[in-house]
Order: sequence, then C-alpha cells, then structure tokens
Amino acid sequence: MVLWTIMPMEILLSQEYQPNYEEIEYAGTKMLVEKTADNEYRIVRILSTDPRDYLRNDIQPGAVLSYEPI
Repeated sequence: MVLWTIMPMEILLSQEYQPNYEEIEYAGTKMLVEKTADNEYRIVRILSTDPRDYLRNDIQPGAVLSYEPI
C-alpha cells in the first residue's frame, strides 16, 4: 500500500489523537458526529438514504451543531 500525503509520518503514525465519534439523529437525519465541546458537535458524515438530506445546507459535513442529547 502506498500512502500519498503531505502530513509528516510522525503525525500519521502517532496514536495520540483518537477521535470520539457518535451516531446521533438531528432534525430527523441520522449522522456521525465528533464532540468538540459541551453540547457542540462537528458533523463527520451523513448516514441517510434520503438524497434530500445531502442537499441541506444546515447539516453538511464540517458544520458545527448545538445539540443536547436526550
């Protein structure tokens, strides 16, 4: 396997950063998010079978949500 990247190998091979992903449902759409702060989540991936969910501007990957889990 060949890995083409501009990142230093020390960062790629380090085990220090382990993202904590969670699956949530927000506004009727299931998504994979990463917690960034209390009640604040960054969208990593949309887990929906509805094509309209991928066109919504408010839930695009990289967007930050204010979400309080139930």
